[in-house]
Amino acid sequence: MSTTTSTTRDSYDKIAARKQAERQSLIPEAWRLPAEKLAEYTSSPTANVLHVPRESGILNERELDITENHDAVSLLERLRKGPKDGGFSSEEVVVAFCKRAALAQQLTNCVTEILFDSGIARAKELDSRRAANPDEALPPLWGLPISLKDCFKVPGFDASAGMILFAEKPATEYSALPKLLYQLGAVFYCKTNVPQTMMTADSDNNVFGRTLNPNNKSLTAGGSSGGEGALVAMRGSVLGIGSDIAGSIRIPSYCCGTYGFKPSANIVPYAGQTNPAADGIPGILPVAGPLATSMRSCNYFMQVVMSNQPWKIDVDCLHIPWRGIAAPEKGSKLRIGIVEDDGILTATPPVRRTLRQAREKLARAGVEIVDIKLPGIKEDSATIWASFAMEGCKTVLEYIGAAEEPYVQSVQNIGLVAMKSMTMEELFAWNVTRSKIETKYRDLWLENDLDAILNPLTAHTAPPLDTWSSISQAIWNLVDYPSCIIPTGKVEAEDVVDQAAKYGADDEKIYQLYTGPEDYKGAPTALQLIGMKQEDENLTLLASFVDGILNEN
Repeated sequence: MSTTTSTTRDSYDKIAARKQAERQSLIPEAWRLPAEKLAEYTSSPTANVLHVPRESGILNERELDITENHDAVSLLERLRKGPKDGGFSSEEVVVAFCKRAALAQQLTNCVTEILFDSGIARAKELDSRRAANPDEALPPLWGLPISLKDCFKVPGFDASAGMILFAEKPATEYSALPKLLYQLGAVFYCKTNVPQTMMTADSDNNVFGRTLNPNNKSLTAGGSSGGEGALVAMRGSVLGIGSDIAGSIRIPSYCCGTYGFKPSANIVPYAGQTNPAADGIPGILPVAGPLATSMRSCNYFMQVVMSNQPWKIDVDCLHIPWRGIAAPEKGSKLRIGIVEDDGILTATPPVRRTLRQAREKLARAGVEIVDIKLPGIKEDSATIWASFAMEGCKTVLEYIGAAEEPYVQSVQNIGLVAMKSMTMEELFAWNVTRSKIETKYRDLWLENDLDAILNPLTAHTAPPLDTWSSISQAIWNLVDYPSCIIPTGKVEAEDVVDQAAKYGADDEKIYQLYTGPEDYKGAPTALQLIGMKQEDENLTLLASFVDGILNEN
């Protein structure tokens, strides 16, 4: 918990040093890896550290079972049983995930704020209250540890969102979503890393440094919810909360090999976060949503939130309740549109393979496949970029300038400082253009009679650090369609380098980043499934159905 109260701000590097030292001090000595073992685990340029928690000896067998053999749904089932009936106490579950998060932090630098003590204290309180009132009904998230992206506020802890200006300024109240989750029984035990500005796909900032991909440390963990992606991949969390305005839930899920669900706007409470843009700015609306170790955990999160009147806690939330519609069953006649690539970047060998295999599995399961192309994505990308420049990034640049901190590499790469603000007339024109694009995508959907669209999130797997360049995943933010990431496997030996780039010099440059299965060893493969606007419940059901086919559950 931050304690600095000085009114005179130190230089950015001194503040960062204090924050990092404070974070390190909050990891108990018994949960720390010896320096020589840490160096051994991370010495390879392409180190994979997913195995380390099991090998470390820091978690006992029961804690390994809790963290490795359960998703959020099965954990909640065991928590409801309680230890007397063969289940778990909240305290033992929370302690297990605190230990695993501590290990994930040491290996990938994914955690920002450590809430271990307060999380364990809450878990003990929940257990005691239950013991005193054994017949009391339990709320739907009772005792479940949930991790939070750093921008979400929890009283007593910073929500610096990757910017020095907001460090050592603890929040005094909850953001809307954590407030709701807390009321529903959740336990918060850590917050996770983001990029400076929260506007890039590499979770690197001057406050906490860079998060590494636990599958292969030479590749990006993604952003802006990159800390969540790494933590969930390490199973230091089975359910974490991120946010997404241009792929910030889906990119880390895709890069790190987790499930992730981007809802439609105003379905899940979003209010009250540290915001890199001006409050009230129009354009594409950011959304909050889950990253998890299973699709059914994402689905359960959406069910719980939509079933508990989120509009009472965030005035912008729509009155769209969970309806309990029937899930598709084996043999259901579904039509899924498949998009090979976005027409800007050519899919690289591992991406083409995983899409080909998905097509074959879906066809064998009786799904009708419809080949489609995204209409005008190159032109629409300009409309997407314009949304992020409506105020010329004035607010976030002022935040960075006020702390006199330098730009990290990924922020330099996107040309943040060169973005121009819109005039009122340009804003009106942008709204007209967006409406035309929304109409175009609605017509694509209806003309093809689609139940869902399946595509690669982008043309490549997790790329090397600071090289993510795709914007096409943000088309689904622009038209406000819910979408989710379904992991499908890893890069394989057959994914050899070829010369298939077909869209020109820029495409060739990105395509050549893929240098073969050895350099990309361990890199996850995944696909994106998309539903229609505000049909989030439908998409959760379709995603579980498709996941069962692709991963043969």
